[in-house]
Amino acid sequence: MKIIEADESHIAYLADFGSTSFIHAYQCTLPLQELQKYIKIAFSEATLREEINGSLATYFICEDPGQAPCGYAKLISSPPPSCLHATSGIELQRLYVASAYRGQGVGRLLMSHAESYARKRHRGDLWLRVWDGNVVARDIYAQWGFATVGRELYQVGEEQRTVLVMGKSLDV
Repeated sequence: MKIIEADESHIAYLADFGSTSFIHAYQCTLPLQELQKYIKIAFSEATLREEINGSLATYFICEDPGQAPCGYAKLISSPPPSCLHATSGIELQRLYVASAYRGQGVGRLLMSHAESYARKRHRGDLWLRVWDGNVVARDIYAQWGFATVGRELYQVGEEQRTVLVMGKSLDV
């Protein structure tokens, strides 16, 4: 397995896999119509192109030995929520692993790479939001050293859901 930084050649993969993963993650809690409205913008090729070509986001893709993508992480520089009390953090906005690769260390590899990326940029904290009903993801993040530091509402279309804010201090 190896990690590469996404470029324009990966936009179709990010759009397709990202939107499918987002719907899978939230279909039990949000109406499909709201999910579809959200992904139409958030995972559009135009949005992804703007993010990749600008300084809005950095995407890392994990490839298997045959160079097939098996997951990705998205990092963004955004102001941390007040509950985090961090001044130099970076947000892990997405971490998706293809179902065929779950349990094979893909998520851990992507997380390790995200932490390394943050450290190289002298970011003291890595933080994320996770739906409070996603117990599996919450437990995985806790195993990786993240602690719940707060709650906030997350807007998807006309719907709001509670998410947990989790943070991890990094040695920089």
